Amino acid sequence: MKKLTVLLLLIIFIFNSCFDSSNSKPNTTILDSDEYDSKIERVEILKKEIKYFSDFEDAEFELFNVNGFSDSRTVLQGASSWDYKFVIKINPSDVNTWTDGMEKILSSKDDKDWMNDIIEKRKIKWKTTSSPELYNRQGTNVLMIVYRSEGIIYKRVVNL
Repeated sequence: MKKLTVLLLLIIFIFNSCFDSSNSKPNTTILDSDEYDSKIERVEILKKEIKYFSDFEDAEFELFNVNGFSDSRTVLQGASSWDYKFVIKINPSDVNTWTDGMEKILSSKDDKDWMNDIIEKRKIKWKTTSSPELYNRQGTNVLMIVYRSEGIIYKRVVNL
């Protein structure tokens, strides 16, 4: 009888952790910058979810994480799968801090539609005139497209 009671309490605890109605944020697997009008809010949200190498003044993103995000994680994480797509505006003098340890590549077979998708709502803010530089991190699914003179960096990190 004690084992059954303990098991029942454990099930209730796990259920309440997953579906606690007092949480201000739902346990979601997607974060999209289209839901935030303030660039300050977009920057703050993205900084919680990525490793960044310098400050940035604006951001657009579509993040998928099967385990949810920092404000919504309430239980132990399962297997990791994510697809982070974002663009940031940095000081052009900080570009090298972002490309350090990455390999410059000549071309990419990667579909660039994701770049247009994440800026669609505010594309006027992300105009570029310089030629893009492409980088990847060897042995990973990390792609970065850098517009050096504008200080605009598109980055995609995939682990599926």
